[in-house]
Amino acid sequence: MRQEDSAETPIEQPWGVRHVIFGWLLGQISVILVFIAIEAVDSDIDLDNPSLDITAILQAALWVGTLGIPVWLHFSKGVSWKSFGLRFQKDDVLSGLLIGLGTQIVGGLIYLPFMLLFEDLDVSEPARELVDKATGFGVFLLFLVVVVGAPLVEELFFRGLTLKAFEKKMSSRLALVLSSLFFAIAHLQLIQFPALFLFGLVAGYLVKKYDRLGRAVWAHVGFNATTVIALLLQG
Repeated sequence: MRQEDSAETPIEQPWGVRHVIFGWLLGQISVILVFIAIEAVDSDIDLDNPSLDITAILQAALWVGTLGIPVWLHFSKGVSWKSFGLRFQKDDVLSGLLIGLGTQIVGGLIYLPFMLLFEDLDVSEPARELVDKATGFGVFLLFLVVVVGAPLVEELFFRGLTLKAFEKKMSSRLALVLSSLFFAIAHLQLIQFPALFLFGLVAGYLVKKYDRLGRAVWAHVGFNATTVIALLLQG
C-alpha cells in the first residue's frame, strides 16, 4: 500500500502581474468615470480644486481597482486573506506606528538639502491642501480616508498583491525595489516621490521579515498620521 505524503500540497498563487496592472487601470478608469458623472450632475463643481468630500469620493473610486482585485480573487478564486498576508498581531501596533513615524522623519531629512536650496519648496503641499479643507466632520473624514482606509487598502494591493506578483517573475530584492517604485509612481506626486519610495521599501521589508501585512499597515498609519496631525496642529 502506497504511503501518502502527510504534508499539505502547496496551492499555486492564483494571481500575477496582469492582476496588478488590471487593478491599477480599473482604479484609474473608475476615477475618470466618477469625474464625468460629477461634471454631468453639477458642472459648477471645481474639480481642479475639489472639496474634501469630492476627494473622498474620488479616492473610493480608485479603490474600486486596488481593493476590488483582491476582493474578486477572494470570492471568485477562493484566495484567503491570509494568502495576501492580511494578518495582525498585538506587537504590530506600537512598533509599526514608531516605524512609520521614523520613516517620515528620515524622509524629511532627505528633503532638507533641497529645502535649503529652494526656499519655496513645499514638500507637504498636497497634504496641506487636504488638511486646509478639513473642518468639523471633515477632520473625521480626512482621518478615515488618509489614516485608516489608505494604509489598509494600499498595503493589501501594493504589498499583499503586487510584491508577491513581482516575486513570481524576479528575485525578491528586485521585486521589493520595483514594487516600491510602482507604489511611489502610482501616487502621481512628483515632490513626494522620494519619501513614498522610501516608505515602500520599508513596508515591503516589514512584510518580508514578518510574513504578514500587519506591521506594514500600522507603519503606514503612522507615516500618514504624522503628516496629518502635524499639519492640523499648525492650523
